[in-house]
Amino acid sequence: MKKGLLKFCVAGVFFVLLRTPANAETATMRPDVHRPPASSPAYVLLDRLLHLPSLYSVHQVSSRNKEGVNGDANNWLYTDANRDRVIFDEAGPGCIRNIWGTNMGDGVIYSFYFDGEKEPRYRESIVNLYKGNHPDFPEPLVSYEKRGYFGKRPYAGNCFVPIPFAKSLKIVTKPAPQFYHILYERYPYGTPVQTFTGQEDRIALLDAFEKLGEDPVGDVGLETTCTEKERLKPGERVTLLDLKQTAGIIRKIVIEADGSEISMQQNEIWMTWDAHPRMDVRAPIGIFFGSAVRASPMQSLPLKVERTETGRVRLSCYFPMPFWQQAEITLVNRSTYELGPLKAEVAVASNDLKPDRSGYFTTVYREGKTTYGQDWRLFESPGTGWFVGAVQSMHNEHYCEGDEHFYMDDAISPQINGTGTEDYYLGCFWPNRKYDSPFACSVENIYQQGGGNNRGAHRIPCSYARFHLEMPIPFYRSMDARIQHGGASDIRSDYRSLAFCYLRKHTALHQTDYIDVGNETNEAVHNYHATAATLTGRVQASPEGNDFETSSSDVGRQHTGGEITFTVAIDPNNQGVRLRRRLDQGSLRQAAHVYVDGQYAGHWYHANHNEHLRWYDSDFDLHPQYTQGKKSLDINLKIETEGQRGPFTDFEYKIYCLEQ
Repeated sequence: MKKGLLKFCVAGVFFVLLRTPANAETATMRPDVHRPPASSPAYVLLDRLLHLPSLYSVHQVSSRNKEGVNGDANNWLYTDANRDRVIFDEAGPGCIRNIWGTNMGDGVIYSFYFDGEKEPRYRESIVNLYKGNHPDFPEPLVSYEKRGYFGKRPYAGNCFVPIPFAKSLKIVTKPAPQFYHILYERYPYGTPVQTFTGQEDRIALLDAFEKLGEDPVGDVGLETTCTEKERLKPGERVTLLDLKQTAGIIRKIVIEADGSEISMQQNEIWMTWDAHPRMDVRAPIGIFFGSAVRASPMQSLPLKVERTETGRVRLSCYFPMPFWQQAEITLVNRSTYELGPLKAEVAVASNDLKPDRSGYFTTVYREGKTTYGQDWRLFESPGTGWFVGAVQSMHNEHYCEGDEHFYMDDAISPQINGTGTEDYYLGCFWPNRKYDSPFACSVENIYQQGGGNNRGAHRIPCSYARFHLEMPIPFYRSMDARIQHGGASDIRSDYRSLAFCYLRKHTALHQTDYIDVGNETNEAVHNYHATAATLTGRVQASPEGNDFETSSSDVGRQHTGGEITFTVAIDPNNQGVRLRRRLDQGSLRQAAHVYVDGQYAGHWYHANHNEHLRWYDSDFDLHPQYTQGKKSLDINLKIETEGQRGPFTDFEYKIYCLEQ
């Protein structure tokens, strides 16, 4: 049977049947293999979402308040021997993907020390860097824009220049840094990374910025289902795509519809894949396409909203959506009004991906009142995949200031912990002006709509979007993405949100062992020995994040030097191993060199010091070259004591294996 698609038309509605390829080639992990032939370079950022992640981790450092309350300015990791404020300090290999900041004066100097250099490779005014005045940090990958109204300097600086480091990277500031966050990836030792030169491949990122608003997919190699409907009666459901017993990848959805607020909020788009329970999409079309309230124009890499000359709205989505057996997309008029007319196009390509190596495109829609003391939950699910962002709308009371708290793989503390809702969406100083970018948008200028004052702005529903396409967030056991409302989840507002994810419900990271440090029986089972350790006594502490007001107690050990050795069981059929250590952040910087079966395997380093919220789960990923084919690992940690080091603490170890 010839590969391809058959198109036919019945009663003015066009349909496409996708034939299953007779000799589907084995899908590789190269993301450009599946790009449509006419797509732009930026589409690589979307196409890679079709492949489940290999084992690595993402993190954020920020100026968040270390007591877990509001007031997220002028906080840093620690002050070094030169009395500089250290805002980033990581052992490699890794790569910074986004640096955001606000309320910075021209005199705030950032210094970058790569791979243990004694002198900084870059010493630059951060405002000057954001303005694109350094050749290694060019526009439009850097920007300095007025995105807020409050305060004397409501400018948000953003840098999307990838900054890789092979061994380490330390960033310090003089004077205090005010508000900032830095998003970065950390890879297992042995991952080949070349330290930043300023000449890295930025083609996809540049294309995303320079061609913002253009179709990144193109039409070559795609077959399109076209649907037209003059009217949608209340409760009526119209099918936009219905494919059975076939595989494909939806590459593009374009809908032209009624531009009313009722249509944007009460017309719903439903999608199902392979008759799979809870792997679907169900959301109002406005929030799904990026403008949650009205048909307000917005432009991003994956979503776009346009107003037509006739007052209608054109909605475009470029997220790739794979399926292997069946795909159905419908539009449902949930209002009590007749809406229309409707035009829709759904473009489909062939699919040679392996189902167990790819996730389903999935969304979670929520609306309701906030709850005191509980963060607003954007997304929560077990499984494996990518968290790729959210569209959010809020009104009533002052809803900003709320920090994002993202927990990956059942960690006690969030690996991503920010400084405020407007900051998460890459703006600053609410209320926010309208802005568009590939990765973040503020769709409404509610300050102007509310009469030019904050009280009026509270009454106008806003619409924000953040898409983590410069750095999709991988998870292997679970994803729990939350955001505060107010400074400490302490205000009453009306919230709506839609989270976007690529998900496979099967968890890929399995726990194979556990060490209860301080429990002599359990230590003996694992041959746990330490040469310079004492028991901590019972420590009562709280973690960062949503549960900062709760506490738990445990007994562990603190190490002033020497070595720690233990043996752990693993699955020989693995694609890497994660060591997770519960530590006490009340101690100063903690570091150890890691050896696996006598081979050096990297630098386990934790730079944050927090005497208030002390529990933290620190992850260390082992490259499969150290772990595959083995049933157990002998781990040796050689504690670092030189410099500004505190005791190395451990209370428990959990051992996870990534399945093949």
